[in-house]
Amino acid sequence: MSGVHIRASLVTRASVTAIVTASLLLNISPIDAAEKATPAVKAFVWDYLDPWTNRSGATQLLTEAGFEVHPLPKDSSPRRLSGLVFIGSFASEDPAYQPYMKKYADDLHEFVDDGNVLVQMTQADQTENRPPFLPAPLKARRCDVDSAKLHVLAEGHTLAEGFAAPDGTAELTAPRLGWETFDRHGGFEVVISSDAYASHPILMEGAYGQGRIVLAAMHVDKRVDAKGLPAAEKHLDRLGQQFAKNLLQHVQDIQARRAAPIQVTPTPRVQGSFTEGSWTLAILPDTQVYSLRYPGLFSVQTAWLRAHAKQRNIQYVLHLGDITNNNTPKEWERAAESMELLDGHIPYAIVGGNHDYGPSGNASTRDTLLNEYFPYDKTAAMPGFGGAFEAGKLDNTYHLFEAGGQKWIVLALEWGPRDATIAWANDVMTKHPDHKGILVTHAYLFSNSRRYDTTDKNSPNQWNPHNYRTPNGVNDGQELWDKLVRKHNFVFTFNGHVLNDGTGYRADPNDDGQLVHQMLANYQMRELGGEAYLRLLEFDPDGDTVHVLAYSPLYDRYMLEHDQSFTIRLDKAPAEQPDMKASAPSQPKDQSGSAVFVPAN
Repeated sequence: MSGVHIRASLVTRASVTAIVTASLLLNISPIDAAEKATPAVKAFVWDYLDPWTNRSGATQLLTEAGFEVHPLPKDSSPRRLSGLVFIGSFASEDPAYQPYMKKYADDLHEFVDDGNVLVQMTQADQTENRPPFLPAPLKARRCDVDSAKLHVLAEGHTLAEGFAAPDGTAELTAPRLGWETFDRHGGFEVVISSDAYASHPILMEGAYGQGRIVLAAMHVDKRVDAKGLPAAEKHLDRLGQQFAKNLLQHVQDIQARRAAPIQVTPTPRVQGSFTEGSWTLAILPDTQVYSLRYPGLFSVQTAWLRAHAKQRNIQYVLHLGDITNNNTPKEWERAAESMELLDGHIPYAIVGGNHDYGPSGNASTRDTLLNEYFPYDKTAAMPGFGGAFEAGKLDNTYHLFEAGGQKWIVLALEWGPRDATIAWANDVMTKHPDHKGILVTHAYLFSNSRRYDTTDKNSPNQWNPHNYRTPNGVNDGQELWDKLVRKHNFVFTFNGHVLNDGTGYRADPNDDGQLVHQMLANYQMRELGGEAYLRLLEFDPDGDTVHVLAYSPLYDRYMLEHDQSFTIRLDKAPAEQPDMKASAPSQPKDQSGSAVFVPAN
């Protein structure tokens, strides 16, 4: 009889005698009788026909997997339910969802505490980026990053069974598997992620009391008729069936108290690790607050770059302007002392921002103390210095270096470049057709990922160079694109200056079809004038892959938001950028049809 008690753990004590008696009369083993008498696991489902996929199907998938499926009651508490509560993909779009969560969110984690399972599939982060039912120990936030790749991080986990190849990875060419992934998590075990570092989880599980909460960034609960569909979509449908089967087994294991304990995944500190053979381009956005109030933080940045120059193969440092706040001697002295830490270790290029010109940094003149505190002769002696527009002045310079088997040229241009400056820059680029170009100037891209364009009356243009009293004419981002960037072999543009969230990205093909990656980075709005955050671009040995990272040597921490840490591919059309693809709701495109990466607020 010991075998009966072990295998019939889900059957009440009173029913065991009846099972054994029936087995003797029917000539079947007590073990088989116990298994046949085990009640089906109940699933209470919020299935929703959403506007993004125009599909439902969770009810069908769970029924086929073996659950006893019921609609989740919308007008009563889930506390007395048992088994599984399943919230389908994009259910938060349902008008009934918010009132339900307002009333019963706490009851849902009480339901979990009793030894049950709560599953929420993917939701649009614009509608619900933080699940409202999470108890205090668990934290999660959704974002716009999608992924066709998956990495199984919890090897042997029941929920991941059948999702990946033996090496733990898989890839779907279309449609996406990870949809509205997570960029924040705490207290969860990451089962499946879009990468090997758990920076954008696709499937996570957390423990609460005797039960579990499962969060997914997948829409595999949207059942489709696989006939006539592309292979990738058929595969997605098969994954849905597999997930439903895995879920049944997992709920049974949890209710029988035999599920493996949660192994909490630490919050990742970095998008990736530096690869041998890679090289790094370092970006210093606006340091004006450091020069004014916290000079130590400026030195923290440059000291870290110096200390890691060899380890990370840092080839060049680019300062994006607004070196100072008020264009005063004291601020320039502090800035020069910080930048001097790089002398003899890493070559660098600097540009002036609006705060580096004019009385008190008001940009009403083109007078600057830049050239007094950064002597031309010293800079000209640095490896890679190519020349300057005006003799003895560093307002407009170009720099040459080689990295990753490629020749590069940096054009560092003044605040609001004049037409004469652009003519000089065109001449320099024409003389270096075999170099990939990098444009550095203070004001170019806005935080909505559109170029500054004073003629565009429908888009924000705060802090456009044309809005200042800077003399002798200025050019904004769109003018620089039309007069300079699109005509040559530029691969990157970098700028600071813009407030709001201080990030932006877009990619446009130039006149020859070469893709130009344009980036805004500015951290001055954060605590302490930026918390020492800087940008690192790590170029993989393949010469094609670039990892963009935001790192603070003050905190030894990376920002993992999708607009701060992401990967791009050089020489590929915008639609081919794997980490920048449109997601639901789709990201906007400008009038030219170019990809526009809009940072999260």
